Amino acid sequence: DVEFLIPSQLEEQYTKEGKEIPKPIKVKAQIDTGASHSVVQEDIPKKLGLRPVGQITVNTPSTTSHPCYQYFIRMFIPQMNISYEGLFTALPLGSQTPNCLIGRNMLQYGVFIYNGAANQFTLCLL
Repeated sequence: DVEFLIPSQLEEQYTKEGKEIPKPIKVKAQIDTGASHSVVQEDIPKKLGLRPVGQITVNTPSTTSHPCYQYFIRMFIPQMNISYEGLFTALPLGSQTPNCLIGRNMLQYGVFIYNGAANQFTLCLL
């Protein structure tokens, strides 16, 4: 499980202005070394009140290429005490779980080890 929050800088601004800070959104996530970008269910940034910071064209095995918005979001993994702030591409993942794919744009900042025999993994962001 991971939590999505507004970026730290925006949280500081909201605090100074006395605005209500949106509650964290808890979802299931999956590490996907085949994904070049980290992906989030498209309604999550909207629930946090975030605006897109960019747009990219996404290609998936099951769809034709189409434009998708990117958002700067903070993600927290409570079980590992890992926090990451960066770009997430919003996609209509429907009702499927997970609601987040952790891609190589995040993994490039750390070490990911998967022990298949033990069904365990280690993730450390530098």
